[in-house]
Amino acid sequence: MIDGTAVIGFVGLGNIGRPMAGTLAAAFPVVVYDVNPSAAAGVPGARVAASLAELGAAATVVGVAVYDDSQVRDVVTGLLAGMRPGSTILVHSTISPGTVRDVAAQAGAAGVALLDVAVAGGDSVARRGELTLMVGGDPDELARVRPVLDALGSRIHHVGPVGAGLAAKLANNLALHVGFQVLEEALALGGDAGVGEAELLEVLDSGTARSWLTGNFAYYRRQIREVLPPGMVAKDLRAAVALAGDGADIPLTRLAAGTPREAVVVAALRTPLGRRRGALSTVRPDELLAYTLLRLVQRAGIAPDAVDDVIAGCVNAVGEQGRNIARVAALAAGLPVTVPGVTVNRMCGSSQQALHFAAHAVLSGQQRMVIAAGVESMSRVPLGADAAGVPPPDSVTGRYALVDQGVAADRIAARWRLDRAELDAFALASHRNAEAAWRDGRFDDECVPVPADLTAVLLAGELSDAGWLIERDAGIRPDTSLATLAALEPAFGAGGVHHAGNSSQLTDGAAAVLVCDRAEAQRHGLVPLARIVDTEVVGVEPDLMLHGVIPVTQRILARTGLTLADIDLYEVNEAFASVPLAWLRETGADPDRLNVNGGAIALGHPTGCSGVRLATTLLYELRRRGGRYGLQVMCTGYGMATATLYERMGEA
Repeated sequence: MIDGTAVIGFVGLGNIGRPMAGTLAAAFPVVVYDVNPSAAAGVPGARVAASLAELGAAATVVGVAVYDDSQVRDVVTGLLAGMRPGSTILVHSTISPGTVRDVAAQAGAAGVALLDVAVAGGDSVARRGELTLMVGGDPDELARVRPVLDALGSRIHHVGPVGAGLAAKLANNLALHVGFQVLEEALALGGDAGVGEAELLEVLDSGTARSWLTGNFAYYRRQIREVLPPGMVAKDLRAAVALAGDGADIPLTRLAAGTPREAVVVAALRTPLGRRRGALSTVRPDELLAYTLLRLVQRAGIAPDAVDDVIAGCVNAVGEQGRNIARVAALAAGLPVTVPGVTVNRMCGSSQQALHFAAHAVLSGQQRMVIAAGVESMSRVPLGADAAGVPPPDSVTGRYALVDQGVAADRIAARWRLDRAELDAFALASHRNAEAAWRDGRFDDECVPVPADLTAVLLAGELSDAGWLIERDAGIRPDTSLATLAALEPAFGAGGVHHAGNSSQLTDGAAAVLVCDRAEAQRHGLVPLARIVDTEVVGVEPDLMLHGVIPVTQRILARTGLTLADIDLYEVNEAFASVPLAWLRETGADPDRLNVNGGAIALGHPTGCSGVRLATTLLYELRRRGGRYGLQVMCTGYGMATATLYERMGEA
């Protein structure tokens, strides 16, 4: 400890300020003021000076952790009126570099040193004294006050000529974990000399910076322009802007420049998937979807009238799946009549597209809380029923040699040189992984059993004691084997490699997620499962049809600056075994991260439901593993593919 040191902390009410004050108070005499804007009028610089006078000018280190330039200027002026020469002011640099320079010059003229400090960490980290600190200013002065800083942080870096003003913007405003990684890499390059323009430029040109730029780039670009004074690291600004283009190709999740909206998933669930003509074949799909909506609202714990819209995917929207099944299901679920509904069809990616539309509505600010859902009863409404036997028009068939999806899957296997043994081994793994997921309880949180008297439950708005119709996925075959699969006849031609055992099952099911703005989640006390980082859709040649999973993956990674190595888990829909295997072969992704709980080969593929079903499974497994990023990719009919990138949030 420095002899005679008193520390006066001017801290806000944030999650770091209070723990910092408590940590310092355990080691030094500390006086704490709240100078947030709401309280600033009561703590002007003059009062600060008077408090120092009461201490007999004994304070040698003073921390200023306020977030407004004019307040900092006022507080520092008051401090200098009462501080003795040789003292030090620590400024938490979320203020502008210009203000840092001005108050540093003012302090220097009074014989007082000023260090600008950037702080990264949360309240629990602050309480443990494990904050990461970036300190700009004179290195000798840093050494003198090191005991005070050591009480706050376990990692302290002197950032040299760049100063902590830039560090704070990078580290605090531009995603803590990656901003500090950028600076730490630059420090390593610069060595004892600290961070210079060349070092920062080198890191900004690296993959780290691309990861850093996955946040709201339009907003961050503005922050960068504000923090960089004319001529200071100008090359780095140009390099950063070049990494993402000049805003021309900013992902849809960053629609509004300068707007900190984030679309998050706060609740997700699905029904068990039933075999065609199995347990769920007795249930109307509109009521199955209604039940899923009801359980989702109950799980989230929100008032039903907080829902702004229901967007549901359904491929064969005829018969019991017709009449805009999203609106019918919302009414059947007992949601207020003010909650509208709309049904979308992007074939197998329908409910994934519903999720995308929900995210876009939230990010645009047009809606606050949206349910994205999907349903398909392939028992009651057969695949292709929506076409009613009518072929595509000659203007399409005259251009493209359209084929059955199974034939397209065989063509993909041939193009990527996948033999039947590989496909069957993948199918066997799907069943074994799905069975293990149920055995280990990994589906327990995501799956809600369907009651025997579904209509009664919907009318009552609560579960009854009548028992369950189905409690777990019915299509899993734990006793299948490679020999059993090898004995199955090709389904799409004598020379084909796909059959009933390595293709997705026709099934019945429903799933739903609740999407809202992050600020809306906080208002409702909801802990998000994940942030929707980006969404993507592409079109490809319809005669090959199912290979769109490859370009849609490449495109979403290019837009976000990530690589597959950054992604912890992948869900690539197992429409046919050749689709995820071709994706693996083309992308070089880690197969151990792919469909770890099985996929549509084992669980089934109720087409309109599958997009949200995959999202639900992915998000719960990402949470269970404590991973960060998850990628969901689906091929769809007529040559399209959808992709969604998620970032886990909340508790592991």
